[in-house]
Amino acid sequence: MAKFSHYYLKYDLSDLYAQEHKARRQQLFGEMLEKDDSISFILGEGEQKKHYKHAVKHLRLNHDIIVMRIANDTTKEVIQDFKKKSVRHEPPCYVIFDNREHCRRVAIQNNREAWASTRSVAEVMTKVLGDAMMRNCNIGISMTPQFYPKEFYKAWRLHQNHTSQLWFGLTGGDMPEVFENEPQNDDSIMGFALKVNEEAQRKKYKTELVLSAAQTGMPLLVDEDSVYIRNLVNFHAMTGLPIVIETSDGAHFTCFIDDEEDSAKIITSEIDRSVLDVLFGEHEGDVGNAESAVMEFVNKMKYVVDDNEQHNGDGTKEDVA
Repeated sequence: MAKFSHYYLKYDLSDLYAQEHKARRQQLFGEMLEKDDSISFILGEGEQKKHYKHAVKHLRLNHDIIVMRIANDTTKEVIQDFKKKSVRHEPPCYVIFDNREHCRRVAIQNNREAWASTRSVAEVMTKVLGDAMMRNCNIGISMTPQFYPKEFYKAWRLHQNHTSQLWFGLTGGDMPEVFENEPQNDDSIMGFALKVNEEAQRKKYKTELVLSAAQTGMPLLVDEDSVYIRNLVNFHAMTGLPIVIETSDGAHFTCFIDDEEDSAKIITSEIDRSVLDVLFGEHEGDVGNAESAVMEFVNKMKYVVDDNEQHNGDGTKEDVA
């Protein structure tokens, strides 16, 4: 499986002359990635010059979903005739753009063999594509990583009008011994969760508890007074397990409850690497099925904004997807 970090693309419309191109900004961005030779990812000059070769594929299912391979420009030491020699090394990673109307998601593959980090890839693309956009239409761009929410209730409140389910994992994680002795507001749910976790880990089962609204089709609204949910949240804070918020359009948002290392991670999703290789003819398989898999992957990580580049139309700058 290939793991992708979530970034969101934002257009800077602050330049006075950018306003006349505002309505066409996504079309102009897509044109830069229309073909392999539509743009060149070249940075630096002279001996410092780097050429990051790339190739693009637009899905036939939706032309605005763009899959790109971009290679790093490095050297690698090899041994030839018993001597060390530096040779050009161009390992690639995948990048997926969701350029549908009002969508701003960019997914960058975590491939340490190719790039030091996904931020390195984002920086190269932002510099080259941003400079080209500024020259052509005075519009700037930025690519910012999406982080796991640090506060579960904040994330739930942000998405509550279209939250369909909450997924609580009851197995895995680290269970501190002191947790069993801590007083709880509702011993029934904690006792249940503890016993499920203990038995499931012993038997190597995976168990999840899914909450949804009592009335089918209705959103699951925030309920901070629920002892039941508070104890489940407390359980996840102690074990380090994430809670997943699922929305009505199939998107999933993973929330770590603690405020330490886990919550600082960039949101990630996974897709079978061979699916992407099929699109570029490097793996045998049905292209139609591969495109369907990519569409499913993209639809689960949509990041939608309004005409003023505000996420969900609320002007929020919170670091949640």
